[in-house]
Amino acid sequence: MEKSDLDKPWDDSLRTLVRVNPQAFVVWLLETAQFLEELPHKLKTWKLEVDALLRVIVNGVEMLLHIEFQSSNDPTMAERLLRYNVLARSDYGLPVLSCVIYLFRDGDVPKSPLNWTIPTGQEVLQFHFGSIKLGELSPEALLQIGQPGLLPLLPLTKGGASREVANTMFSGLKDAERTDLISVGGTIASLVFSRENPVELNWLNRRLREMNNILRESPFFQEILEEGREEGREEGREEGFDKGKLEGLRETLLKIVQARFPKLERLAKGQAAITDDPEVLENLIVKVSMAQNTKEARRFLLDEDENDEG
Repeated sequence: MEKSDLDKPWDDSLRTLVRVNPQAFVVWLLETAQFLEELPHKLKTWKLEVDALLRVIVNGVEMLLHIEFQSSNDPTMAERLLRYNVLARSDYGLPVLSCVIYLFRDGDVPKSPLNWTIPTGQEVLQFHFGSIKLGELSPEALLQIGQPGLLPLLPLTKGGASREVANTMFSGLKDAERTDLISVGGTIASLVFSRENPVELNWLNRRLREMNNILRESPFFQEILEEGREEGREEGREEGFDKGKLEGLRETLLKIVQARFPKLERLAKGQAAITDDPEVLENLIVKVSMAQNTKEARRFLLDEDENDEG
């Protein structure tokens, strides 16, 4: 098994964070590089899956940035990175930098470079990789990078499971007009608080409910809602306004699901097709936008389904 079971609750949020903010991670890990595109997570050879694989350009030369998130220490991490690195280079024919981002302080971690020798003492391989321990990084150090797309990681920094840091994250996202990341930041904060500071979970949940109202008014939400309305108006001219509005809301729901929870696309299509009440669809759009993970988004979709049947 390549990943620990402890890593699974984080996968959706962290992969979403990279997907909607790839340049923020590129600046953090490669400084002068420019993001070009995100590549499929599944490698063609051996069908292994990485957390993120980004095609970037540095000094006019293309290369790949490979990112792995790890919630607990894995003594075989360097070998895993080497395996991914070689396979990614084989698939795409480009040089690859592999980086692992540890979410918590969890003992010693393998150091770069990885050195392999034979019994004669001769070195046969030296593999350099990036390694970042978020739990040892201060909130100020992450803020100094100057990338709003990294703000949802603040609760994972040293002492980050606190009201002060969570409020810094929420206010920073609002000021940077990145309220589209509030749901991701809220998810990460909830997971961190549950582990590090459970007595403050009720406060965090109240804060997230306040953020729900901000999300409704955010440029991100209003933009995708307006896209839905526009599509609805187009449909309305041909098929009647009410039906056009429904189609626009259905398209909006599907866009959000495709962006945040692509595994639920089929379920969302089915739910959207049988929902004829615009208000129900609007509420579902907000719920899915704020869902903390795939499981919660699925529950929202299924709950609406059950309500329709009842």
